[in-house]
Amino acid sequence: MNIKVFFFTLMLVPNLLLAQNIPLLSSMRDSIFVNAEKMSSAKTESGKYLFSDRVDYWVEQFIKQEKSIEFPLDSMKWVGVVTSRDLKIRIFTWAVPLNSGRFAFKGYAQTFSKSNKSYHYFKLVDKTDKLGKADFKTLSPSNWYGAYYYRIVETKRDKKVYYSLIGWKGIDKTKQCKLVEIATLKSNGDLVLGYNLFSIKNHEYFGKTYSPKRLIFTYSVLVSMHMDYDRQSIILRSEKEAKPIKKASRKTGFQAQDELEKPTVKESRITDFMIVMDRLVPTAVELTGFFEFYYPESNVMDALRFEKNTWKYYPDIDARNQTSKTQKIRKVEYDLVPSE
Repeated sequence: MNIKVFFFTLMLVPNLLLAQNIPLLSSMRDSIFVNAEKMSSAKTESGKYLFSDRVDYWVEQFIKQEKSIEFPLDSMKWVGVVTSRDLKIRIFTWAVPLNSGRFAFKGYAQTFSKSNKSYHYFKLVDKTDKLGKADFKTLSPSNWYGAYYYRIVETKRDKKVYYSLIGWKGIDKTKQCKLVEIATLKSNGDLVLGYNLFSIKNHEYFGKTYSPKRLIFTYSVLVSMHMDYDRQSIILRSEKEAKPIKKASRKTGFQAQDELEKPTVKESRITDFMIVMDRLVPTAVELTGFFEFYYPESNVMDALRFEKNTWKYYPDIDARNQTSKTQKIRKVEYDLVPSE
């Protein structure tokens, strides 16, 4: 065989493997979707768990297939699917709505091992009830703060890649939350959840200083909170202090009363992709800390912009820009759907 033809054939093998799997992967995707729909409409908890187990089975079978990470897969109703641009991580998550108003969260993570150049997968096991203050914990797939993820954002810090997962979590009949989870990969493909990648000061919701490993915003189930990765603008204002102008009297030469020069205000605008969110406030001052009474403040949005290796907090952004056509924004299916 001609040496050029041989190497050309080798280059085609990965694509051929994916092409051979496309009908099978498509069928499995459809099975995930169908069972997720049945899970959401089941009338009993036993029925919901039955179809959730079937979703679990088909997600695992999908991940096991050769080159499945390269199969284009968007979130489908009731099952969130996020895939990093570098194809190093893909996460499936879903929630089982329970009759108590709570949710059981399920999921799988598919990750790339740099050390042996292969993919691994992990079942995500929700241990929320045992975590205490989850915002300060470093967690693992077997010790997971269960959530439904609908966006993944890649950032780099000192040549290491950090994956910021934006998600939703139902808590009970009165509270729900949105969160930003930081995920990293070890060289062997192990998934680590939680990292202090935030620079937050003077935040009304969290207080003056806050150094979490994941951001958690808890609020009422009666409202919807916007949180997504979007192209928006930040207006930076700097004010130069007014300085006294000393004037001498022309007649006497004595020092006259000082006058103040006018203060100057400079504005600059930064337009970039950032995590944009509604600002949450209690419905009354005396309800501070009772998160079932926290609602989004009208027409006030805050943002996190990745700069100088951290997600830096900016209050009161100018959130009037239209979403970029290249940034697909999808409605989160689970928000405001607590089971009765």
